[in-house]
Amino acid sequence: MEFVIAHSYLIPLLPLLGAAISGFFGAKWLKGQSHWPIWLGVGAAAVMSFVLLGGMIHLAGSSEGPVGRVQDYYEWVSAGTFSAKAGFFFDPLTAVMLCVVTGVGFFITVFAAGYMKGETGYFRFFAYLGLFIFSMTNLVMGSNLAMLYLGWEGVGLCSYLLIGYYYEKPAAREAAKKAFLVNRVGDFGFALGIMLCFWAFGTISYYGSGVGSGTGLLEMAHRVLMHAPDSNVHAATQLWALKYIPFLLMLGAFGKSAQFPLYVWLPDAMEGPTPVSALIHAATMVTAGVYMIVRCGTLFVGNSAAMMTVAAIGGFTALFAATIALRQFDLKKVFAYSTISQLGYMFVGVGILAPASAVFHLVTHAFFKALLFLSSGVVMHAMNGHLDMRKMSGLKKVLPKTNILMLIGCAALAGFPALSGFFSKDEIVAQTWAHSTLLGMTVLFTAFLTAYYTFRLYFQVFQGPLVVPSEPAEAKPDHDPHQESGHDIPVDGHTAHHGDEHHNHEPMLMILPLVVLAIGAVLAGYLNWPKDHLAEFLGKSPSVHYAYEIAMSHYDHDLVKAESFGVTEAGGSSEPFITPGMLIGGMVSIAGILLAYMLHLRDRARAERIAAGLQPITSILEAKYMVDEIYQAAIVEPLRDLGRFFFAIDRIVVDGLVWLVGFVPQLSGFVLKLTVQRGYLQGYAAAMLFGVVAILLIVFL
Repeated sequence: MEFVIAHSYLIPLLPLLGAAISGFFGAKWLKGQSHWPIWLGVGAAAVMSFVLLGGMIHLAGSSEGPVGRVQDYYEWVSAGTFSAKAGFFFDPLTAVMLCVVTGVGFFITVFAAGYMKGETGYFRFFAYLGLFIFSMTNLVMGSNLAMLYLGWEGVGLCSYLLIGYYYEKPAAREAAKKAFLVNRVGDFGFALGIMLCFWAFGTISYYGSGVGSGTGLLEMAHRVLMHAPDSNVHAATQLWALKYIPFLLMLGAFGKSAQFPLYVWLPDAMEGPTPVSALIHAATMVTAGVYMIVRCGTLFVGNSAAMMTVAAIGGFTALFAATIALRQFDLKKVFAYSTISQLGYMFVGVGILAPASAVFHLVTHAFFKALLFLSSGVVMHAMNGHLDMRKMSGLKKVLPKTNILMLIGCAALAGFPALSGFFSKDEIVAQTWAHSTLLGMTVLFTAFLTAYYTFRLYFQVFQGPLVVPSEPAEAKPDHDPHQESGHDIPVDGHTAHHGDEHHNHEPMLMILPLVVLAIGAVLAGYLNWPKDHLAEFLGKSPSVHYAYEIAMSHYDHDLVKAESFGVTEAGGSSEPFITPGMLIGGMVSIAGILLAYMLHLRDRARAERIAAGLQPITSILEAKYMVDEIYQAAIVEPLRDLGRFFFAIDRIVVDGLVWLVGFVPQLSGFVLKLTVQRGYLQGYAAAMLFGVVAILLIVFL
């Protein structure tokens, strides 16, 4: 571990070098082998991350208190009293997130090599992937908010580039711009929060020179909230700032993690290639908001209003997105809204003082959602670019391996007993009831909807009579990204050239990564059950440990569970092997699956009859509550009108004044040209003589 920490700069640097090699040499020399630099770079970073995880597990097991290491390299920014170092911070939370980013990311890049084979710009795609992994590792490893913000904006840029990879398509271009602009809204608040942190505490470093030094932002906030203010700063000012810092930071989290009202970019982001959906919009980038709140837990936990807001927005978003997913017909769109919903669960976990549970669900979700997105890619690969569920059925006969893998992913997402999603989701659901009955009912009902819409997709696509599209899907040049996917299918470039009936639709290069992800979807839940091993490991993170101490001093002790923070208390009662919450969660999952079976396999016509009888609710869900249209009418068009108004001011008033200033001397010159500049030398001589005479008369008279 010491070697990894000492050379930790290699973790982000190796993917960056791979991106540079693929980007600069891919077009001319590497061509179809442009994936190798990314495989090697990301693979080496993954190996170093797992070595770091092993060393951190050993260090956490041998320590009584929180563990963390600061590795600063040089002064990055120095302006007046502001300074930010280029450095990294390593603790259990960092180790877990790094393994998710590089580990899951590596298998997605392997899948991408098979999926993107033969694509124009193959080298460019892998260069973008390497740049993304570089940015995400910086975000996770950064020792201060400036390093985090560097990675934060880097993944935003890469998301823009990858979503718009098929830039010839208007829908892809619009989706890329939408993702970029919506995230700028949240990031503006995030930047203000970082500035306020520096103004109040004089630093943006998490732990300064090291954990326990008391020189970092998070330890200063911990001291102030525990009523032991730093004598070198004004505690009243810091307490005032802590009322607003969480709300500003959470704006960035809501944008990056696609929470209401800033969620609208993620469904349209499915215009990018399917591996992009799996990597950026399921396993890594969208979890950055959850990671940031857990990392800055001491800034959030002391503010009950902020925690309540995080939980309420998370619960509302989880239910809101789940209802939209009920009437989506595009495979990737269903999983996109599912991702928004599952991220809502994570925010609920953070908001109800259960950060370890939120990170646990983050880990399990990365496996099964990446599996589901990539399995959708295999379906699209085989179905000539089609993603419309209504145009396919019984694909288990055509894609037998993908059928099993998709079933595993769907069961994990639905929270079927014994799979990873069951343990992580139901842990959040059970703990939510202690904080709010209404919120508990919301997330439990959402769990039922999740099981239903997930297996609605599975039964419709893989079970029943065999139905396959006869014609390749074509991306229409005038495609509207807001249009219902069932009427105008957005495709990500995989069309007729994959449609050869003799083509191997399940190559091992694509299936093997799915098998690994499927194993994770099955087994990842046992990282924290029946013993809370993952939670106890995360509890040794200073961010989680200090947040627990603040929670104990600010909330009723009945609401603060030590195991939710991974803290082991002497004499504490152990959880039963099977809890009532797990039983209820399992039954809810099975009920949702049974309902999907009845309506979408046993009697499919009945589902459509019920949908027709529930108008106009069905139409509202298919229109996604008209949120995009509302934003267009209430925000986008007024801003465009304002822009047109200012453009007119610029053209008429400003340009008019400039023209007038130039017109006066221009007119004078024109008049003089007509009167004295006639081209006759005798006229010029006479005028000069007249001028000389006039001057002499003035001088001597």
